[in-house]
Amino acid sequence: MIKNKKTLKDYINEVLGGQTGDILLAKPSTEHEMAKKLFEQESKLGTSDMASEVAFNTMTAATVFGDGSLNEDLEDISGYEFETSAPGNTDEEVIDRFYESLYSGKRSGYLTYYSRDELAQMHLYLLKGHKAGFALKDGNDIVSVHNNSDIRGLGKFFMETAKSVGGTKLDHFDGFLSGLYRKNGFVDVYEIYQWDETYRPSAWNYDPVDIFSPTQSVYADWFSAQEVGSDPSSELPNEEMTVTTEGGLQLSFNPRVKFLSYKYGRPDVIMRRMG
Repeated sequence: MIKNKKTLKDYINEVLGGQTGDILLAKPSTEHEMAKKLFEQESKLGTSDMASEVAFNTMTAATVFGDGSLNEDLEDISGYEFETSAPGNTDEEVIDRFYESLYSGKRSGYLTYYSRDELAQMHLYLLKGHKAGFALKDGNDIVSVHNNSDIRGLGKFFMETAKSVGGTKLDHFDGFLSGLYRKNGFVDVYEIYQWDETYRPSAWNYDPVDIFSPTQSVYADWFSAQEVGSDPSSELPNEEMTVTTEGGLQLSFNPRVKFLSYKYGRPDVIMRRMG
């Protein structure tokens, strides 16, 4: 039993920012399941720190890949080169410039995660003369991909470079990055952490995610195979089920609750690596 002076309806409205609308609140069974998931679920993430790191890397990646450039080649890359810093061969000036570059975007006032000291322990790649680059954490984990410059179309260039220098894995919240990363070789989904409201990232923007779209969700194949019409929130199964995801992982969740979670901008964390 949930021990809370607020009603379940109040609680759902609060955590979903008042966006629930009539569809959700008109269905007591869905209402109960959503509240139960959000309020009682034990987090696989373990800490809010990890969720915040993934959120940070997802949102900075959006500054690079949001223009669709992960599918395109720069017309001429000959004029671009990287300045670098590595854990065993640090360049203090590059570290300073990378830090400034990473946090110079519009969201820099509240979107900060990696400290300067943490960046110094990574392999940093900063586009010379521009506020754009990426880093490798622990040698192969692609993080801090960002573009706060006026140059467009850097996505594929950055990703191909990251792979060529040892990047083999990355993580992100499910959404448009799923389709883009999959098309660029990161097809091995080896772990998924389901959203937990307890550890929601403080700077998250709650954009809706279409769980039926293969370009946005690792669950698309399963959800698209369900016989539902115009109102998935009432037609999807409303009980705990085992679902096979992209990559062949099997997870247990309530499909109706999962659909609503994605609809209101609460997708799961996806861990990918090169296939």
